[in-house]
Amino acid sequence: MRRKLTITLLTTLMLLSLWQLTSTVSAQTELTLAMILTGLQTNGRTAETNTLAKRNVYIQRRVETYGVTFRVTPEIERELRNAGATTSLIAAIRANGPAQTPTPTTTRTPIPSTKPSASFKQVWVDHNIMESGIKGMRIHVKFTAYGMRNLNSYLAIYFMDSDGDYLKDKNGKFASASDDVAVYREITPAYDPAEFNDLTVFMPYAELELPSGTYELTMDIKLIYKQGGLIQELTKEDFRYNSAGTTQVRPTSAVTAKANRIWVDYNVTEGGKRGMRIHVNFEVTGLKGVPSKLVARVQKENGTYVMNGNRGYSNEDGQLEVFFEMNPGFATTVYKDADIFLPYSEITVSSGKYDLKLDVDINYADGELIQHLDFYAFEFDRP
Repeated sequence: MRRKLTITLLTTLMLLSLWQLTSTVSAQTELTLAMILTGLQTNGRTAETNTLAKRNVYIQRRVETYGVTFRVTPEIERELRNAGATTSLIAAIRANGPAQTPTPTTTRTPIPSTKPSASFKQVWVDHNIMESGIKGMRIHVKFTAYGMRNLNSYLAIYFMDSDGDYLKDKNGKFASASDDVAVYREITPAYDPAEFNDLTVFMPYAELELPSGTYELTMDIKLIYKQGGLIQELTKEDFRYNSAGTTQVRPTSAVTAKANRIWVDYNVTEGGKRGMRIHVNFEVTGLKGVPSKLVARVQKENGTYVMNGNRGYSNEDGQLEVFFEMNPGFATTVYKDADIFLPYSEITVSSGKYDLKLDVDINYADGELIQHLDFYAFEFDRP
C-alpha cells in the first residue's frame, strides 16, 4: 500500500515550482496534477532537474513513491504531453493513481446538483516582476464562488489578440488542451459561498510567444471544471504588451479623476537647478494596481505647447513634460500632495515675459492619456 503522510497541504503548494518541490522532502504527499504540470514547465535549479528529460525522471520517481491524486483521462493525458511528460511518466501516473472502481460516474469529480457560479469583483496586475528568475506579470483575481464546495476546478486565463483570436502555443508549456496559450490555478473551494480575495497566477512574458513588436492583447479569465468544461466566464481585461517584456493593463471599468487643488513653489533649487515645484492634490478611481503617472506640460497663451529636446524632460511628441509616477493601491486613491519639480532651464522660450499655464493630466505609464485634470496659469520671465 502506498505510503501516505498525515499532514495538511496548503492550497498554495499547488503552484510551487519544481525547485520548491525538491526542497520539501520531509513534507511529501500524493502529487496533484497542478504540481506535476508546474514541475514539468519550470526549469529546476539542481543538476537533476535542469532539463525536461531529467525533470521527467525526477517526477516519475516521486510519483512511484507517493502516488497521485487523480486518474489519467484522455484530456489530462493531452495536458501532460503538452507540458512535456514522457510516455514512461504518464504510465507511472496511471499506475499510481486512485484505485479504479466499476462505477463509471466515480471517475470524474462529481458536479453538484446546484449549478456552480461565481460573482466577479476585480482583477489587477503586477507588471514586470521576476519569479524564480523569470520575468512576467502576476495576475490577481477577486471573486466569490457559489455552489462549488469541494469541486475541483481551475481559474483559467487565456490570451487573445486584437482580432479576438486566441494566441496559439508553440512550445507546449503554458497551453490548453486545444493548444491555446493559457495559465491555470487549481482551486477546490472549502465553503459555499467561498470568497477569493486575492487569487494569483504568474504568467511569464516569454510564454506569450510573440514576435518583436507592440500588441494590444486581452486576458480572457474563466472558471472551468478540472475535467474540462466552462463553469463561468469571469471577465476580459485588455492590456498592451511589447516584446521587450513590458505590459500595461487598460482597465475595463471607467477611470475617473478629480483635482482638488494645484499650487506652486517658485524659485526653489533641486539637484543644483533652480525651478518651480508643482503640487497637486487629487483623487483617482479605477486605477488600482495600474502603473500610471501624473504629468504636467507647459502651454503658451496661443494654445501651443513648449517644446523640449532633452529626453528626460519631453514626451514622444517632443513637448516639455514632467511627471509623478504612481501605482494606486486602492479602488479610490487620494494623493494629498503629489509634487513635480520643473527646472526653469527646461522652459525653452526666448527672452521676454510670458503668460503660461500648466496642463495637468493623468496618463498611463506608456504616455497614453487617461484624463485631463486641470490648468494652472502662471507668469514666466525669461531674461
